[in-house]
Amino acid sequence: MPTKRSWPCSMAAAALLLAMLSGCASSSPTTPPVIGAKPQATPLPASVSQIDPRSSEAWLREVQSYFEAVDSSLSSETRK
Repeated sequence: MPTKRSWPCSMAAAALLLAMLSGCASSSPTTPPVIGAKPQATPLPASVSQIDPRSSEAWLREVQSYFEAVDSSLSSETRK
């Protein structure tokens, strides 16, 4: 038998349990999720993003020459 002190805690726990059970037992109609369109990424102009494309041209040429060297060295390898 609950004592006078534990009675409010027991009632609060019982009320919480009943609220949880009634929420699980209720059958609400499920609505299908709303499917939206994916946003399309649009590149920013260099003037807006404040990127100077000329500053990266040397690096771009270096990377392209590296890829060409790798491609030429791998072209003699047999593929699986």
